[in-house]
Amino acid sequence: MSISLLIAEALHTRKEFDISLWRQLRQAVSLRYGPSRLDPWEYFFFRVFLDCYSAKEKKRFVGWRREMQLDRLANAQDARDPANNKLLCHTLLAANDLPQAKIVGIYCKADPQIRGPAILNDADSLALFLRNTDGYPLFVKPVHGAHGEQTFALHDLIKDELILGSGERLGITDFIVRLAPARKTGVLFQELLHSAPDLETVCGPRLTSVRIIVIMTAKGPEILSAVWRVPTGTNITDNFNCGRDGNIIAGIELGSGHLQRIVRGVGWKILPLDHHPDTGNTFTDLRLPDWPATRLLCLAAAGLLPNLSLQHWDIALTDRGPVILEINVEGGMRTHQIVQQRGIYDARLQRALEPGN
Repeated sequence: MSISLLIAEALHTRKEFDISLWRQLRQAVSLRYGPSRLDPWEYFFFRVFLDCYSAKEKKRFVGWRREMQLDRLANAQDARDPANNKLLCHTLLAANDLPQAKIVGIYCKADPQIRGPAILNDADSLALFLRNTDGYPLFVKPVHGAHGEQTFALHDLIKDELILGSGERLGITDFIVRLAPARKTGVLFQELLHSAPDLETVCGPRLTSVRIIVIMTAKGPEILSAVWRVPTGTNITDNFNCGRDGNIIAGIELGSGHLQRIVRGVGWKILPLDHHPDTGNTFTDLRLPDWPATRLLCLAAAGLLPNLSLQHWDIALTDRGPVILEINVEGGMRTHQIVQQRGIYDARLQRALEPGN
């Protein structure tokens, strides 16, 4: 965030909440160089300036720098491969019969040594696959990637033009050019999953998912926090992206799956919602389907990676029940803190990260 935008945030905070610029500066500096390591923009994004937070509660908010530290502290470097390589993750889950999207093709330079999917080693073989496959719609994502970057939903092929989920039409040659940066490490072509009917009624046809933080304890994996993520507009993924893309996040009551606070945006631009902005349908009384099964699936998957003490799982809520999308490290604690209006570094997380836990 630029200096001018930070100043605008500070002036708005002074006007709206009667918090002096000097007091804001003192708090922001203290949190930036304290254990939380909050950047100034995170101070405003999380609304940590609010008087409803005690000094102790303010220090529980985790900035992106602190999140990286926690990840390095919790997760052994040699155990991180399934979180950094979606093909490895897929292989691990498949070996344990856990539900995930089927891979129908892999575009890559080297043979990934995996049976089943079409192996597409060059542009010609990929073009032939796109013209001849009967697998549309497809979802495309890089083997190494994050934040929804370089992802595509391919709904159909008409007259050698791909119909993308965003509404864009793209020739096959141009599409292959777009994939060039990711080809070296691989690009996955997967079946496009379909939303659970109750959620499709409210949110439209695009897939929603839950992001679940799991901590590894002496008793095994435990769920620390969960948020529901919902795409809006022409977005094909539900990544929150610091509120910039207009997508929606909601807190989840872990026991029941009931939705709590539902919002879009961040900071003083945060907007509570009671309906989906595209469909106009209400969120009132909406309950996530298959929540007990989603919890059990997440814990089963987390148990396969005991050397990752801090895990972030994405699980899609589909018409065939919960389906694992991927695991992440450095998984975006900010969405949990924004929607739940509290810092995530609580006693449970602190105990989980203690040496010898």
